[in-house]
Amino acid sequence: MKKKVLLGSIAAIALVLVAGGIKNVTTASKGEYAGRVFIAGMGGHIADANVVIDPTDTNQPVKIPDYTMWTGNKLHFIPLGPPPNYATHDVRIDSRDSNIAFWSTYASSSKSVKVGKSDLRDNTIIAEKSYKLPKEVVEFEETTSKTLYCASGESTNNFLPIFMGYPGFIDVVDKDTLELKHRVMLSSNPELPEDYKFTHGVHSPDRKNFFIIMNGADEGHGKFTGQQHMFLLDMAALENGELKVVKKNTVDFPKGSITFRATYTPDGKNILQASKNWSVMINADDLTIKQKVQFNMKGWEAHDIMPTPDGKYGITAIRVPLPNCDDGKVDDTEELHSSSCTPEGSKKKFDGMIGLWDLHANKYIGEPVSVCRQCHVQNKKHFPLTTFMDMVGCTRCHQDRKNRNSMDVLGTNILCGLDGNLVKR
Repeated sequence: MKKKVLLGSIAAIALVLVAGGIKNVTTASKGEYAGRVFIAGMGGHIADANVVIDPTDTNQPVKIPDYTMWTGNKLHFIPLGPPPNYATHDVRIDSRDSNIAFWSTYASSSKSVKVGKSDLRDNTIIAEKSYKLPKEVVEFEETTSKTLYCASGESTNNFLPIFMGYPGFIDVVDKDTLELKHRVMLSSNPELPEDYKFTHGVHSPDRKNFFIIMNGADEGHGKFTGQQHMFLLDMAALENGELKVVKKNTVDFPKGSITFRATYTPDGKNILQASKNWSVMINADDLTIKQKVQFNMKGWEAHDIMPTPDGKYGITAIRVPLPNCDDGKVDDTEELHSSSCTPEGSKKKFDGMIGLWDLHANKYIGEPVSVCRQCHVQNKKHFPLTTFMDMVGCTRCHQDRKNRNSMDVLGTNILCGLDGNLVKR
């Protein structure tokens, strides 16, 4: 009898879905760009957002469309593992195969770092490897559990994650085997500063150079000075374990800047640099600031920026502070908890969002869209999406493949790096 009731319930649910699926709250059919954007998260996962981008929409230029015959929108995620060892700031799509994404870890409980690669066709992990931290980092002690890998770049055959903390290094990892071919300490070249806080960087579009930017500090891993030390490295030398400086410059960035991840525009002429409350365009030829724009909203932080395929716009990963639980700004239909607001006396909590920067007008368009919160907020996952079925839509907010379950990875709303497969329509 119970089995019949269960089967009847499933049939009823299916009927409701088919009947109700015609209703599409956010069709988002209009748009100049479309595709998937992948956003690395501190919860041990990578958000996978199918987006449509319409720069003419001055209210909400970036949208995540709804399924036509299903409930909810096209936001999924790639589970990596529990946050203590799988929190990630990094996702990098393979230039040889757009179905493959590399990732690296920001945190560790065992004085090690991980790199891995996932199949974007089914969002499963293909392989991963761990490497012990170098003795220089272990002896320094302050950066053995977090501020590990953050930014990354690639050549044709190698994935190059960058150790964000101090003392910094760049690893050269074989894309096919994930073998660690070289570990290049930043201290190996005396042209690079000794006193810095964080290091980030990215490859040039032609893979001939590797850009790095180092936050100046009053001592190793000390207080920020506001200076940013920028270097272009020779990629061929780096792949052979050598730091060869092609070009360098030191610039005072705007007050409040902390430089994070960056991406070149497709033509290789500019670098879009996320700098906390500033978004900065750097001239790739002479490493000077070309233009900059600041968020109007207090507390918003830019952590990565990628260009649209034609280089006209920047898609920015933004940390947006959640309202205080007692300020009346939280939807009263939501249960108040750490994923929907910040409890009184607690450390500020964030939602992860992506916004659109008009590079010609040098301004942000409309409001950003959330790519984190809906899978973190309780009761937002529809009953059919969490019961019985394992098919497209159902796996949006829960997956149980290769023991990577959402219960392990929905730890925090904090995002960082992004990459994407987008087309101009």
